[in-house]
Formats: sequence, structure tokens, C-alpha cells
Amino acid sequence: MSDVQSVIRREEWDDVVLLHILTNSVDAVSAAAIEHACTQMKPITVLDFADVAFINSAGISVLLKFVVAARKNGYKVFCLHVSPHHQKIFKMVEMTRFMPVIEEQDLAAYTNTQQSSISNS
Repeated sequence: MSDVQSVIRREEWDDVVLLHILTNSVDAVSAAAIEHACTQMKPITVLDFADVAFINSAGISVLLKFVVAARKNGYKVFCLHVSPHHQKIFKMVEMTRFMPVIEEQDLAAYTNTQQSSISNS
């Protein structure tokens, strides 16, 4: 398995974790590292695909199994900065059913709400 720190950079806010995928290719090895990084999930987990240029079928398979299991366990999983090409693929394999694509402002609005509610407590 790839070193998780070389594949994922993690940011957390209250109930949200943002996982920046640092590799340009998601294959079975990097997807397994992503899955491993998600063992410490928050109620809302967001995968950031900004640096991802290529996702092969093995990577899709691992990601799909992960997001389905996460949703079954009550976690909400979203993806961010997904290229139009990968959005089509995610829709074809119904991954967006379990991991909807969100925009940066959606994430910012949620994390700002979370941070405001913390500072007002």
C-alpha cells in the first residue's frame, strides 16, 4: 500500500473531514490508501479530486465499494473538484448516488456554519 501521507492530506472541522488526494492517478493502490485514510471518518467526508487526472477501473471499483460501505454505516461522502470526464464516469457507475459532487462554496458554507456555531457556543 502507498504511504497514506503521500496520497492524502487531511483537514478537519468539527463534523467534516476534507481529504485532498495528492496523487494524479487513482488506481487500486492509491484508492486503497484513500480508503485506509478514511478509517477515521467524520459524519461528513469530502474527497478532493483537484489533482487527479486519471482514474482507472480498479480505482473506481475500490472507491465505489468504499463509498457504498460508508453510506451504509451512516456517513455522508461527497466529492469536490471532479473533472467533467470523471463526473460522467461517476454517473455511469452510479457512484454519484453515494458520493454526490459538491462545489467549493457548498463546502465553505457548511464549514463556516460549523465554525460559527463553535465560536458562538
